[in-house]
Amino acid sequence: FKGNFSVPECYPCSAGYYGDTSGLTEASCSGQCIRGHFCEEGTADPEPCPVGTRMPALGAASNESCIPCAPGQHQPLAGEEECLPCAAGSFSPDVGLAACDPCPRGGYCEEAGAATRMVWEPCPAGSFNPANGSNSSAACESCLAGTASATRGAESSDTCVPCRPGTVAAAAGLAECVSCGGGTYQNDTGATGCRDCFPGYYCPEGAAAPLPCDGGT
Repeated sequence: FKGNFSVPECYPCSAGYYGDTSGLTEASCSGQCIRGHFCEEGTADPEPCPVGTRMPALGAASNESCIPCAPGQHQPLAGEEECLPCAAGSFSPDVGLAACDPCPRGGYCEEAGAATRMVWEPCPAGSFNPANGSNSSAACESCLAGTASATRGAESSDTCVPCRPGTVAAAAGLAECVSCGGGTYQNDTGATGCRDCFPGYYCPEGAAAPLPCDGGT
């Protein structure tokens, strides 16, 4: 028995076995096919299972014996015994994948071994994330002070809108600008604080400019 059975009087190694030397006399040849591989009838060198599959047992007899990776797993290499879980920040929705899909922009995926993008969490209002494959809320970048965004799951700073006159955002990461209180005003766009009203003028809530008091007041 041997793997190369071109000589008529030799018999092929059985499926699930391989023969990598000459002069073999046993039907088991050199032994059972190694893990991560398969051996069809007459195999001299075990064939690796393709990427996206695994073979944890000895003696696989065909390519069909290789087990596809389950959703939430992947295997980028050929000839492996086990599949790998998708890392946090990624997911794999189908069987037999060589690579996991990155978590979409605008949020993050904290869970490892995810089989669906349903684990995706959007960045909160007042923040954004332009990157794929993020695995924590730390990837969400805050809108700058003086701007605000009511959009959850934003992918860019374009959603961070400067505060209009009469409103301010004193801190970074706000979902909305706040109106200046009575007795103050703000005439600029994108401001972080309100100005005190002038003597002889009055400033109602949300004032963009001081208003002159009526004559005699």
